[in-house]
Amino acid sequence: MKNLTLLLLLMGCLQLSAQAYVEPYADQEISQEAKNLALEFDQELSLTERQLMLTERKNEEFIKRYQEVIDDDSIDVSLKNNLLSDLYREQGREMADILTRPQLLVYSRIRDELQPLIVIR
Repeated sequence: MKNLTLLLLLMGCLQLSAQAYVEPYADQEISQEAKNLALEFDQELSLTERQLMLTERKNEEFIKRYQEVIDDDSIDVSLKNNLLSDLYREQGREMADILTRPQLLVYSRIRDELQPLIVIR
């Protein structure tokens, strides 16, 4: 009975570790762009160190995802615009988990200036 419990516990741990999210690889240019954007937001929002780091990571993730959509030639232009719009809204929702309420209000106001929605024509 003890061995069975140990085996089930071990299998549960293996199952949990197998579902880890792996972020897409970002090259140096994307990392630098994400860092610069995070610093611009920091000037307006007065981010903490942790918020700055999380914002930089989030920017890096979404810049990479934007680039993947833009570079995919198998997707037509209207679908690309829909996907980019969805990603833009998703990034805004995820930033709500990082920022405080007052920061989020300012972020919503300044985001279109610092990080405009990409539209493909």
